[in-house]
Amino acid sequence: MTRPAPARAGFTLVEVVGAFFLTVVVLFLVTGIFVENGRQRAAATALMRERLAATGALALLAEDLEGAVHVVRGEGVDPDAYPWRFEADAPGDLGATAIRFVTQNAPRRNAGEHAGGWVEVAWFLEEDADGELVLWRWRSPRPPSEVTRGLPDSSEPGAMRITEGVSRFGVRLLDTEGAWVDEWSSVYQPPELAVPEAAEISLELLRDPRPGEIERDEARPPGLLHARRVAFAISPIDVARLIELGAGTAGEAACYTIEDCLAEGDTRWYEELLDDDCGGDDELCDLLDSAGSECFSRLESAYPEVAARAPEACGG
Repeated sequence: MTRPAPARAGFTLVEVVGAFFLTVVVLFLVTGIFVENGRQRAAATALMRERLAATGALALLAEDLEGAVHVVRGEGVDPDAYPWRFEADAPGDLGATAIRFVTQNAPRRNAGEHAGGWVEVAWFLEEDADGELVLWRWRSPRPPSEVTRGLPDSSEPGAMRITEGVSRFGVRLLDTEGAWVDEWSSVYQPPELAVPEAAEISLELLRDPRPGEIERDEARPPGLLHARRVAFAISPIDVARLIELGAGTAGEAACYTIEDCLAEGDTRWYEELLDDDCGGDDELCDLLDSAGSECFSRLESAYPEVAARAPEACGG
């Protein structure tokens, strides 16, 4: 009597098909997770790139504005022929979209001929070949020596592309009365009003769209609006006044003179010194003899023991 052959261990066709189907489902889910993670990483990278570009552009413009320098126009100089200007023009939603001024924010090694620490800069928008706005910065190799009409363009030497894909850009300026304005010109302003008190810079860049956010032919959506405020640190410089002060030909009458001290009433200390020939100190006598032009502060610094004999009001 023959025995039946033992059954061999294995998988049935149904089991094989089920395992294959389950493997496909798992691979599909895992692939979807990797694809979604890749999309999120790409979106985060694009967002970081857009924000870094905006903050970097604002930081550079803020440095230029903080170092803005303006030399006061001398008496009798034609305002239209004076090259030192602070101008902001082409106002938009966020303020002026074109600005030009002189700044001391120049690189330490400026390769331009006769280069100096003060240079003229201009910030402006210009469309590229694709119709998107590009923010440009132009820099001259030296301070202005003659009047230049209008703004430079991207084809001129010294122009540098700062960031592209600009949605909106503007600079608002704070005047001395506390009002924010979108335009500025120092041409006919008095010296104390030639430069604004502060500026507010705003920049908004276009960002890459998220999947399904826009149609294929639609423009890229705007990203986050970045803004920064800057205070102008340098007051307008009056060169003629500085030369007069340096030569000692101006400013004496503005100080509190020894004669002003004598007008306080008690002049005995002054008379006693002159009667005693200033104790033999000719320099002290010369100082006292020039009481109408010499500052009392000079007496305090050179002869503190003598200044202490004067009325207390003189030292105030």
